[in-house]
Amino acid sequence: GEELDVKVARNLNRENIADAVTQLSDSIIAKVVRTRKPVIVSDALRDDEFASSKSVIHLKVSSVICVPLLDRGRLIGLIYVGNDSIRDLFQQDTLRVLSIFASQASLIVANALLMNELRIDNKRLHERLEQYRFGEIVGTSPLMQAVFRKVEKISATDISVLITGETGTGKELIAREVHNRSPRAGKPFITINCGAIPENLLESELFGHVKGAFTGAVANKQGKFQAADTGTLFLDEIGEMPIELQVKLLRAIQEKVVYRVGDTRPETVDIRILAATNRELEKEIANGRFREDLYYRLNVVQVELPPLRLRGEDVLVIARYLLSRYAREYDAKVKGFSPNAAVAIRKHNWPGNIRELENRIKKAIVLCESSVIGPDDLGLTGDVLPQILTLADAKDKFQRDYINEVLALNNGNRTKTARDLGVDPRTVFRHLEKEGGEPGEAEGSSM
Repeated sequence: GEELDVKVARNLNRENIADAVTQLSDSIIAKVVRTRKPVIVSDALRDDEFASSKSVIHLKVSSVICVPLLDRGRLIGLIYVGNDSIRDLFQQDTLRVLSIFASQASLIVANALLMNELRIDNKRLHERLEQYRFGEIVGTSPLMQAVFRKVEKISATDISVLITGETGTGKELIAREVHNRSPRAGKPFITINCGAIPENLLESELFGHVKGAFTGAVANKQGKFQAADTGTLFLDEIGEMPIELQVKLLRAIQEKVVYRVGDTRPETVDIRILAATNRELEKEIANGRFREDLYYRLNVVQVELPPLRLRGEDVLVIARYLLSRYAREYDAKVKGFSPNAAVAIRKHNWPGNIRELENRIKKAIVLCESSVIGPDDLGLTGDVLPQILTLADAKDKFQRDYINEVLALNNGNRTKTARDLGVDPRTVFRHLEKEGGEPGEAEGSSM
């Protein structure tokens, strides 16, 4: 079995006991470890169960009481009290008192072990952050490492970059990193959210205006283009820009000349353009909501950011980084995540990506009443975690979804779908019956 590790050993005079391991009965300890229940022995040398034990005979053990330290059923230690000269030293009352003490000690020991694990985790985190930090961005997954390599390559040039990805994936951070690693670092980095400014004000925000250009224009004002001169202009949520204004934006990018609203005098600007969107601009072009020529002007190189749910262990690394950062900022006593919280963080789908993770952690730090954040503090209870299916149900779900997907690709043609899937058409027919579809759907090719 495992070797005994005695953390503290004292005699009645409160003196440390040297070689304490050699003074313990292996057989009595083995029973407590096996049963997870306390043991009281009044006269070990005459006890039916332990009298033949080598350790009892060798130590001439008389009275022993041994109580487990349990943390939710997990054995984390033992309290062992022994005497080699007095028989019947310990009674049931003694056992009750020691058991109560053990339950309190278990909480303290479990908390100390958890704090030690958190300290070790924090040390590993800092080492990992130093290894995988990319400016202000943290990413250890292969997907993010590929993003970092691309950013390294494009930063030194002056080409336009389109950064795509779901909301909250860190598109502005990537844009800042492109700027900070470029020859324009140290020059202005100006951002404008094209979806947050009313349409009638957006042109003025971009290009500026002169006094009297419109009601409320009481003074000349420069736009974001002028403010970004010699530096970088980041057009966030570019997919939200009205198509009428896209023409003027395209001309400004192509000619590097802008006109303030209400003015006919051109102003030359020297800027690099970075843009970002969570929309699929190809679909926007097909639907007439985004200009194809502007798309190609912006999308010389595309950097696609993966959603947090596809970044593997990144989610826990980022969570611990954010916890450390905001615990310092808010001067909070929180030290880390409980094991259950770590599991919940890994399992959650994170539809809001890093922004959602950051929001939940901030809230937990402020409201948590313990030094360790649990899943409830993060709002990650069972109802928000993805349902775990049996393997049979998971296979069935995949098969249903895949048949539906191929049917959609074939415009509902069952015969072609069956041929593509390599199954009898009756399989597709039965699938449609289960789904509540119409078995009599098109058999021939759709035109």
